[in-house]
Amino acid sequence: MRKAILSSALVVAVASLTLPAQAQMICGLRDDMGKMLDQRFSEQPKAAGLAGDRIVELLVSENGSWTILITSPDGRSCVVTGGEDWIEKPIQPTKVSKDTT
Repeated sequence: MRKAILSSALVVAVASLTLPAQAQMICGLRDDMGKMLDQRFSEQPKAAGLAGDRIVELLVSENGSWTILITSPDGRSCVVTGGEDWIEKPIQPTKVSKDTT
């Protein structure tokens, strides 16, 4: 259940992202994008969810690289973001100390 909540939070966060006008997105047909991410980074689908009528996917490799794709109903997928050092571990919230001054 906790993983489902974290995955849902990830989908909502990603769906709300906007890119600067000058940013160039990498897009293509979903099958082509999946093959490219597998060939270049050995990334495989790990999680997915719906954001309106779009599918948001997280692809992860065993070495920790990751990519988030959004696929529209017409089958066109775009890379939203990606990175390194993905881990399967819940992040513990940090405690905020109250300032008593």
